This record gives sequence, structure tokens and C-alpha cells, in this order.
Amino acid sequence: MKKCPKCEKIITSVTIDDVNGCVLSMPTWKTISYQCPYCNTVLGVQIDPVAIKTDIVNEIVKALKGF
Repeated sequence: MKKCPKCEKIITSVTIDDVNGCVLSMPTWKTISYQCPYCNTVLGVQIDPVAIKTDIVNEIVKALKGF
């Protein structure tokens, strides 16, 4: 079992929230954060894999319609 580094409660699930990923203060990627369900401490952040997949599918469909 893992404990939250802040509140030290045992974490059996996390809260997932949408956040904007920025490069040089410009929004670039859709990202998600993983938070402690008890104290909302951010445990990690990553690019949103579902949003990336959706963007790729949309770009492929757009390209195929151009042919």
C-alpha cells in the first residue's frame, strides 16, 4: 500500500483532474493530474492519453478526407 506524502493516509484510489500543460506559458497539451482523494495533494501529472488518441484519430480522418 502506498501512502500520500502529505497526509500519510493509505491511497487505494486517486482523483483524476484535467489540467492544461504549457510550454513557455502557452497551452500546449491536455494533461491530467493524479491527486490524493483525502487532501488533494498532486501526486503526478501526465499528458492525457485519451485526448492524445482522440487528436490523432481526428487528424487521420481529416487527412483521409483530403484525398
